[in-house]
Amino acid sequence: MLVDLKRTVAYICPFCSNISSRVLSVFNFSGTDRIQLICPTHNCHEVCVNITQKSDRYKIDVECPLCGERHTYSISRDSFWHKKIITYKCPAAGIDIFFAGGEKDVEKKLCESTELYPEALEELYEEDEDESFNLLYMIIERLHKLKDRRRISCVCGHEDVDFNIINGNIILTCARCKKSKLIETSEETLTRLLNAHAIIIGD
Repeated sequence: MLVDLKRTVAYICPFCSNISSRVLSVFNFSGTDRIQLICPTHNCHEVCVNITQKSDRYKIDVECPLCGERHTYSISRDSFWHKKIITYKCPAAGIDIFFAGGEKDVEKKLCESTELYPEALEELYEEDEDESFNLLYMIIERLHKLKDRRRISCVCGHEDVDFNIINGNIILTCARCKKSKLIETSEETLTRLLNAHAIIIGD
């Protein structure tokens, strides 16, 4: 007899910080080898998690809301559908970013973890002797990720954007019309970029 196994999964969008949950059934994988978990927030709809079926295992790719990286995890199909609670951590922050299991267990773990997020973000980007360089590097890395996802554009409609560093800040310049936008190197800027859905030059 075929049993309809179900799991509640929860995740945090790295673009708009919305917390989402969804009930997955074993039948969701019928006829496909991948499920995408998308942020349901209006005007966001970014892919936050990919769950790919590979033989008797699932590969789970999570876009991290803390460090901005993509983290990959692997779990057996049996464990995914039967373990009481499954959580995966951001390696940099050591805090859970993906949750699966029974509804109440997921809700409890999710609440515990999200309470730690502000402190974790502060620790990830705390000041040290290389603060300016590290901050600049992280901002540039985030900008490149947004550009790769075609989330940086100009009001003229062009998406070919050049990056330049001037006086420790970043200048985004449209290759077509030459409009530009200043991105200041600050922790506030990094936080905004981690939650940004898109950047428009000239707005």
